[in-house]
Amino acid sequence: MSLIAVWSPLKSGSGSTMLASSLPIVLAFEYQVKVLLAHGGHAGERVEQAFSFKQESFDFMTAFQDTGMDALERLCTSGRLNPENVRNYTLPLLSDRLDLLCGPKLMSADDIQTTSSAEDRKQAELMTRVMEFSKRSYDVTVADAGNGVPGAVDRAILQAADFIVVGLNQNLHVLENKLEQEGLPPELKDKASLYIVGKYDRESHCTLQNIKRRFGIKTKILGVPYCSGMTDAWNMRSVMPYMQRSRRGADLKRMSSLYVAVCNLADAAAEHLGLPSGGSKAGGQHALG
Repeated sequence: MSLIAVWSPLKSGSGSTMLASSLPIVLAFEYQVKVLLAHGGHAGERVEQAFSFKQESFDFMTAFQDTGMDALERLCTSGRLNPENVRNYTLPLLSDRLDLLCGPKLMSADDIQTTSSAEDRKQAELMTRVMEFSKRSYDVTVADAGNGVPGAVDRAILQAADFIVVGLNQNLHVLENKLEQEGLPPELKDKASLYIVGKYDRESHCTLQNIKRRFGIKTKILGVPYCSGMTDAWNMRSVMPYMQRSRRGADLKRMSSLYVAVCNLADAAAEHLGLPSGGSKAGGQHALG
């Protein structure tokens, strides 16, 4: 039904990949929707680093390799790719609520050197088609479009997106270079968007309101605070259980500040995209409309 792209103009420091992995979890928890998590990188990269996958037998390993973008590319080549079978090649993260679409296998160094622009276009076209089909197979698709200057596949994600989350930080020197001098990619033009300041420090003079005023941001801007627990969870590939613990039922007072902030983002995206009711009770902390 809808595609949310998460992208940052910064090469690092915005926390956008962490956000891209946690946002679909919150959507699956708080809304009556079936969610797909995808990304424009290779297998084992980006949001895949947030989760652990047990490979306990040869049969499982064989099945694991027969999932993701490589499998969908084979289907597309044979003319059998359709909206109904996309989910057959994903990995379940939350039963019947959240699936992960893994990236293609990482090429060898020799293959990377000989990769042509035609191959880049082919991969971008495949991603465009998969994102189109995912909108018909899932209520929401959240796709990590990477950091820095987007490549062909990430541009395909941004182009197909219905809503774009742009990751920033509180380093004004970097923001001046990226937002004022270089500007945003043309794929963001006339697209509904929202800005997120990752690792947000509320005590800094570089507040959400100051960033919004300084760079003439017309849309909503939200802050996601730094969280050592999330950093540890990312390093241990245990983002899912960490988010489950952070939720702590329906009691807002017991929710972690990071979970509340991601709920704010989920609520803003859900409101714009018209997702089914049943949203969180986070209530707007760290938010500036």
